[in-house]
Amino acid sequence: MTKLIQILAEDGESGVFSGALHGWQGVIGIIMAVTGLLIIYFGIKVFRGYKFLPEHEQNIPKEDNFLPVKAKVLQKKKTRMPSFNGGEATEFVEWKIGYEIDGEKYTQMIPDDGYEKGQFLDIKYNPDAPEEYYLDNGSAAFETESEEKTEENDRNSMGILFAGIGLLIGVIGVMLAI
Repeated sequence: MTKLIQILAEDGESGVFSGALHGWQGVIGIIMAVTGLLIIYFGIKVFRGYKFLPEHEQNIPKEDNFLPVKAKVLQKKKTRMPSFNGGEATEFVEWKIGYEIDGEKYTQMIPDDGYEKGQFLDIKYNPDAPEEYYLDNGSAAFETESEEKTEENDRNSMGILFAGIGLLIGVIGVMLAI
């Protein structure tokens, strides 16, 4: 009997993952190490300026040969959209604007942005196709230098955070795999 206890004591290893996960410790360690490397990779990309979500940009032609003109807000149009989840219907508001180019009148629909009937808006139209236009409300202005620096600091700290978490996961994975 004592001989059997000695044999079991020599062969039996006790560790953190003995029992249910015995034998899987190396596999889990390799998976964690690879995951850590991927997180470090994304951390470096974020640090260098990679963005996960695209920014919303206005559809303004690069070569802006559009001409300025005043458009008048003519009338409000309300559309009720039913709610598909059984709630209250949503009201969608648009405004009809009108402008005149070389004696010909054009009308367009624009989303509500707090306009009032009779108000004049600055728009720019394509001289080759006057029905093509965009609202010239100065929203295409450049960001100030302080906004750019804040965004860069946020991006840098987020990249460092990703890399740190990836390093931690990778080190734990290597320790488990050994």
